[in-house]
Parts: sequence; C-alpha cells; structure tokens
Amino acid sequence: MFSRQFLSMVSSTTLVIGALLVGDAIHGSVVLGAYGVTSPAFVLRLLPGLAFIWLGYTLREHHEEFLNSYFAGREAAARPDDGGEEFDERMSPLSDESMANLEARERERE
Repeated sequence: MFSRQFLSMVSSTTLVIGALLVGDAIHGSVVLGAYGVTSPAFVLRLLPGLAFIWLGYTLREHHEEFLNSYFAGREAAARPDDGGEEFDERMSPLSDESMANLEARERERE
C-alpha cells in the first residue's frame, strides 16, 4: 500500500497538471483565438486535462476513504463516553461568576 504522503502528492500533482492543461486549452482557443474549439490542439489539451483531473479526484477519494477507515478507531476512542455522568462544577475551569454568566446565556437562548 502506498503511503498517505505519496497518495496526496500524486493526487495534487495530477489535479494541477489537469487544471493547467484545461486552462491552456481554454486560453488558447477562447482568449487568444489561436485555434478553434474543435481543433486538435484544443481537444488534445482538454481530454488529457480532464483525464488528469478525474484521476486526481479518484485518488483523493480513495485516499480520504483510507484515512477515514484508518483513523476511525482513534476517533472512536477519543470521543467521550456519555455514561450518564453529570457535570461536576468543581472540575470546571470556569469561576463561579463565569458559570453564572454561562447559565444566564443558556437561559436566554431557550
């Protein structure tokens, strides 16, 4: 399996190359008018550009799926367990005045 850094680099590289090719095709045909939209110069820039963009997004999607599956266990372990425990004001970093302000704001929202 490839490393995360390698997949990210390949995905970013193919996205950039694809964007440059599509941009060059549009710039050459629409902005400069050097060649027509149906000319081989336009098509031979646009199609590989779209293919590179598709490849970059495909790698990015698989990369994100890999990351989600890899870190799912860590995120699940990091989530607090709501075991029915109530809030203990003695453990709060807020002062009594800050707690009173917080409770007042919560009552105003309701």
